[in-house]
Amino acid sequence: MAVPRRSLDGRLFWVLGLVCAMYQIFFVRSAAGQTAQLSVNASPQNTQMIPENMFGIFFEEINHAGAGGLWAELVNNRGFEAGGPNTPSNIDPWLIIGDESNIIVATDRSSCFATNPIALRMEVLCESSGNDVCPPGGVGIYNPGFWGMNIEEAKVYKVSMYIMSSDSMDLTVSLTSSDGLQNLAAYTITADKEDFKEWTKVEFDLQSSERNPNSRLQLTTRTSGIVWFDQVSLMPSETYMRHGYRKDLASMLANLKPKILKFPGGNYVMGNYLSNAFRWSETVGPWEERPGHFNDVWGYWTDDGLGFFEFLQLAEDLGACPVWVVNDGASRNEQVPSATIAAFVKDVVDGIEFARGDPGTSWGSVRAAMGHPEPFQLNYISMGNQECSMHYYKG
Repeated sequence: MAVPRRSLDGRLFWVLGLVCAMYQIFFVRSAAGQTAQLSVNASPQNTQMIPENMFGIFFEEINHAGAGGLWAELVNNRGFEAGGPNTPSNIDPWLIIGDESNIIVATDRSSCFATNPIALRMEVLCESSGNDVCPPGGVGIYNPGFWGMNIEEAKVYKVSMYIMSSDSMDLTVSLTSSDGLQNLAAYTITADKEDFKEWTKVEFDLQSSERNPNSRLQLTTRTSGIVWFDQVSLMPSETYMRHGYRKDLASMLANLKPKILKFPGGNYVMGNYLSNAFRWSETVGPWEERPGHFNDVWGYWTDDGLGFFEFLQLAEDLGACPVWVVNDGASRNEQVPSATIAAFVKDVVDGIEFARGDPGTSWGSVRAAMGHPEPFQLNYISMGNQECSMHYYKG
């Protein structure tokens, strides 16, 4: 008689467990110079089914698994915050087109976002004609993304950015090859003086005429003047379930048919120091208002476009049960005394309210404003990561 697959899987798991136990026993006994006898009863009536929700995905923001990976944002350091709060700061990986004779680029604290105060100031010294003529392609800045942007032929990409300037403007936003010689798509922003005297959000689409897996986004001009940029974003118009995840990678996750999605990581949640730990409340709301943080465990900046809401949404899209890993008051180098742990407990309670609360609640209303009035099915949280050796963890 055929045995159901699930029964075989359960029986196999049970037998493997016994084999491991036998190995442990015989190893210990032999080390002590003793013998032991173990009887194994593998009768079908003794088998137990493995719970389906034990199979799934554990996501960790490591090696750019999210920023530059699963999350479809193509611009690296879109808010110019990665260089730190002191200006002028490093704008890596942004690079300058031109030299000091025709362009000056530096960060300052002029952003319209209180949580993201850094913006990029670009002063163009050359013109399209006259004594100080700009190079033929203009001067400006470009972003190579994460090891080059994979731009596909005929695909549409959504551009959004914030601009401020009191000068007239003739700015070209384009997708090019890594050397800037192959033009894949372009859009020109033309403005009179003071059209952008206040910070203004600009949005438009770029459709690529060709494919290039090593592309860049560049902002160039041949018009003198000063212009500020902030929160420059480039996203493919087609994402998984239209929720911002790369279709190819998210589809692979879906094909695993996971029953759980554990997020956002282990060490990533702790941080080397608590100041750089994952703070869920700073990763929700409009993307451009999220402060981002330095992932000090794995050594790179994250804009937190892939935040708490997006993880919950991904679990829902995959048909998986979300398992939220929370910080229990410890980093890899610090720990909070039990007497002062209350703030961390409240943070977890607030996170649960964000995920499950009624739209009328304080945090539930934030979730609803993000487009998900119905509660997420958050039924499990995972406490901490690797704190077993820490004093306060032991109690």
